Amino acid sequence: MTGLDAVHRYAMIAPGKLLRPSLVVHAALTVGGDLSAVLPAAAGIEGAHVGSLMHDDIIDGDTQRRGRPAVHAEFGLAQAIVAGNALYFSWFAALAECARHGMPADRIGRAMEVQAGAGVAICRGVFDELAMRGDLDCSVDDYMAMARGKTAVLLEAACRIGSILGGGDDRSTDLLGAFGDHLGICFQIRDDLLPYDPAGAHVMGKPADSDVRNHCPTLPVLLAQQRADTAGRAALRHALLDEADPQAALSRMRVLLGETGALEAAHAMADHHAQLACDALAQLPATHHTHALSLLTRPQARTRRQAPG
Repeated sequence: MTGLDAVHRYAMIAPGKLLRPSLVVHAALTVGGDLSAVLPAAAGIEGAHVGSLMHDDIIDGDTQRRGRPAVHAEFGLAQAIVAGNALYFSWFAALAECARHGMPADRIGRAMEVQAGAGVAICRGVFDELAMRGDLDCSVDDYMAMARGKTAVLLEAACRIGSILGGGDDRSTDLLGAFGDHLGICFQIRDDLLPYDPAGAHVMGKPADSDVRNHCPTLPVLLAQQRADTAGRAALRHALLDEADPQAALSRMRVLLGETGALEAAHAMADHHAQLACDALAQLPATHHTHALSLLTRPQARTRRQAPG
């Protein structure tokens, strides 16, 4: 295997939790859909997710992903950009394959509308994240809006697409979409916390110092900024923006976030969104598939960093 196919095989073969494909499948089966008809869409959304990770690694300057060289480090910068673009298009090609499996045209059209909207929202979220770099004065509300676009939108889209392709009604689709939205926020917050947990840092898919090295004021950092006194805020600013050694900055940030109670506050926010996700599921008929979805809200379900950025 050579060329573009070799890059895609390398990118897709890395072990992951296949979260987004699982959401498509379980959402479809929750509403009584046909598994074989939605499998192409499930594979397609994983391709889009992996493509986003490839581009995130380039943006962040991270050379490792899931314990091995990132795609751009292995194959080259230009090659990774083009290969990531191709994976985005494969997401839409997957819908055409669903159509060939007999999926009704109206469902394909509705799913494509969700995919296109999600794609634009994700790009907007990443763009906003770049604008926030180095800004310790941005609000928690602005950060949460960015996180919804950067991460939660794709999980919401996975659930909505699964429900639409599975033949779910509007109410079921909206409830599953709400589940995906809150699950995505929960996951993003837990991802934000991983670098500041020495145990969690070992299971991240990217370097633990990436956020600090890129001057990213993630949620626990912003919460610490709110809670710290003048000296604490100055120390946070120095660690995030001025410390030349990323590992030293990370170590200092771990102490500061612990002292301000920001870590506990962020965990509580993640748990709140996990509960909201479960509340949405509780309004659907209880099945094996809604139970499987509910398990994803538990903290132990996150054993590897998966958010696109």
